[in-house]
Amino acid sequence: TTLVPPKIRKQARNIFDEIISEFLQEVAAENLEQGFELSREEKKEAERLIYGTDEKEIVIKKFNVDLLGKDMHTLQDGVWLNDEVINFHIKMFQDRMLDYQKSPTVPSAEKVRCLFFNTFFYSKLTQKGKGYKYKGVRRWSKKQKLEVHPSSIDKVIVPVNVHGTHWCLAVINFQKKRFEYFDSLGSKNIRCLENLRQYVIDEMKHYRNEVVDLSDWTNYFPKDIPQQNNGCDCGVFTTQFANYASLNRKFDFSQENMSYFRRKMAIDIARGSIT
Repeated sequence: TTLVPPKIRKQARNIFDEIISEFLQEVAAENLEQGFELSREEKKEAERLIYGTDEKEIVIKKFNVDLLGKDMHTLQDGVWLNDEVINFHIKMFQDRMLDYQKSPTVPSAEKVRCLFFNTFFYSKLTQKGKGYKYKGVRRWSKKQKLEVHPSSIDKVIVPVNVHGTHWCLAVINFQKKRFEYFDSLGSKNIRCLENLRQYVIDEMKHYRNEVVDLSDWTNYFPKDIPQQNNGCDCGVFTTQFANYASLNRKFDFSQENMSYFRRKMAIDIARGSIT
C-alpha cells in the first residue's frame, strides 16, 4: 500500500469539499426553483393574514416589534410594502444567518457573514437626501457587535428608499471588492454607492484607525436581474434581492413570482422565521 503524502491528501480533501458544496448548492437551487408554490393550507392562511386581519390586530410580537394587521395588508397584491414588513424580514434573515453558521448541512457558500441594516440606515446616513453624514450612523455596526471589515463580515445588506417612491438594494461586497446596486427598474445610483464607499472608509478609520484604499473596488450595476413591470412590487423585489444576496444565490425569480412571495412573506412573518 502506497501512503499518500499529507499535502496531497489535504488538496484532495479540499477538492472533495468543494464538489460537495457545489452539489448541495445545486440541490438547494433546484428545490428553490420548484418551490414557488404554497400548500393549500398555507395559501388559505396567507389569504387570511393578508386580507382578513383587523388593522390593529397584533399578528406577531418579535424583535421588540408588534407586527400589526395593517402591516400585513401591505402584502396585498398591488400594494406598496411598508418599512415594517421589510425590516421584519431583515431581522429574520439575520436570524437565519446565525442558524446557518451553526448548521453542518448548509452549503459553505451560503454561510455568508452579513451585516444587515434596516430601511432607516441609508436615510440616516444621507440625512434623508440632504447629504452624507457619517456621525448619524457611527454606532450602528457596533450595536450589532460587528465590524465593517473583511475579517468580520462578507457583505453589508442595505435597503435603499429612493425619493420616497421606490425600493432598491445596495450591497457592500467584501468577497468581490465591489459596491453593488440592485434595482428592479434597472436604474443606476452612483451617489448611493459613493456614499457607501465613504461609509466603509469612515468605519475603518473610526474603529480601527486604518486608512483604507478602496481604489480597486468597483461599482456594480447588473443588467440581467429580475425586473418589475408595475409600480408596486419594488419592495418585494428588494426583499428578495436581500434574501438571495445574503445566501450568494442567483436571482432566479421574476415578476410572475411576486404574488407567491407576498403570501410566503406573510406566512414567514406569522411564524417568525424564514422557512
